Amino acid sequence: MATQNTASAVVLLEVLAKIVEKSPATYSADASAELAANIRSMAEEVTKDANVDPDLLNRTRDYGALDWHNEIACTLINKEHRAQVH
Repeated sequence: MATQNTASAVVLLEVLAKIVEKSPATYSADASAELAANIRSMAEEVTKDANVDPDLLNRTRDYGALDWHNEIACTLINKEHRAQVH
């Protein structure tokens, strides 16, 4: 059974996918969607290969949502990108 570290790695990949998808600093919407899908695929493989407990993963996602919210906001509202954010 996977550890908390593995669940945290999965959540990090999921959050990274969200950042990539929403970031205004991308080559194109299609490119960012493709990259986000690849990152999500990595998260799914880690989850499957490590046999991550769904309850542990959901708890980690809940805490991760609190921890990563500010980082996502900072990335998306960075001064150089602010004009591009809708």
